[in-house]
Amino acid sequence: MKKVKGLIACALVGTLVITSSFAYANNDKIDSSKTILSKGIKKVKLSKKTVKVTAGKKVKVKVKGKYGKIKLKVAKKKIVKAVVKGKKIIITGKKKGKSSIAVKAYKNGKLYAKGKIKVTVKAKSTSQTSGGSNNSNGGSSNSGSSNGGGSTKPSSNTSSVDAGEYSINKVHEGYATYYDRVSTGAANLDDYEGEYYTAAMNNYDYMNGLAGAYVEVTDKDGDKIKVLITDRLPEGAKGDIDLSRKAFKKIEPEVTGKMKITWKIIAFPTSDPISFRWKPTSTQYWAEIQVRNGRYPIKSLEYYDKSKGKYVELERQEYNYFTAPSGMGNGPYKFRVKDFYGHTIIENNISIRTDDVPVKGSKNFDY
Repeated sequence: MKKVKGLIACALVGTLVITSSFAYANNDKIDSSKTILSKGIKKVKLSKKTVKVTAGKKVKVKVKGKYGKIKLKVAKKKIVKAVVKGKKIIITGKKKGKSSIAVKAYKNGKLYAKGKIKVTVKAKSTSQTSGGSNNSNGGSSNSGSSNGGGSTKPSSNTSSVDAGEYSINKVHEGYATYYDRVSTGAANLDDYEGEYYTAAMNNYDYMNGLAGAYVEVTDKDGDKIKVLITDRLPEGAKGDIDLSRKAFKKIEPEVTGKMKITWKIIAFPTSDPISFRWKPTSTQYWAEIQVRNGRYPIKSLEYYDKSKGKYVELERQEYNYFTAPSGMGNGPYKFRVKDFYGHTIIENNISIRTDDVPVKGSKNFDY
């Protein structure tokens, strides 16, 4: 009997050992899995995880975070192409279909994070090359809205004008940084910031009449942003631009801080006329006037002196106002406004207004 009991006890112990070993093995497997997930591979942070692109077009996905190297593996190379440029993944649609891109991010030579981008490539639409009907601002004619409608490209007459270093087709080089403006911008155009991206221009270019200019900035990857110059960058070298933080982040991750750029002057996309803002303290004996909303940078402002029978040019100040230190006599006034490209506007019957509300003119410069 004792022998039987001993055998039963051994059997029970053996069962417990086997069961414990089995349980331990299973638990060890689960724990091991958890350890692998917690130790290594994190999820790479991407600005987009799903993208749609038309065949022949490109789309950019930004990689967020600091990594030493980014590697890509495209599932279907006949459908999509992907390359890494700095902190961006440039995805090009090749033909209609679906694919995915495996993204691996490395730190100190070791895999640190990974992720996946799902890509849908749409067939190229012939209607996309047909012109104004696909304009997001609505058609090929001027819409009348202040953010521009229809064609806003400079005409051949404008493009052919030799305006020296500020000719329409002249491309400038420099560096872009970003900033948060904490006081009124030097050009006194702060009210435009709710509708347009803005920037501060280096002192050299700003003081050459680019306050209020509209420029297109291009980064090293070909990304573009259009900005209105509302401020001055005193410490910047010639060609440099300090973008608003919002504008900078539109084309480049904030962590970049500083990047090489090119820029050129383009037409401000408005179908509204120019306007005149008077300093509230202006009188017939002393006055300051700002010319606003011009399609191109303002070169000069003149008033017609009735007593002399000729136009008299007013001096421009760095804060983007023109000064009549001895006044202009009794109003209303006749002004002649010129831009950098030979366009001239003559406005009659402009009266002083001291409530800081701009006085609208009747026309704008031709494109």
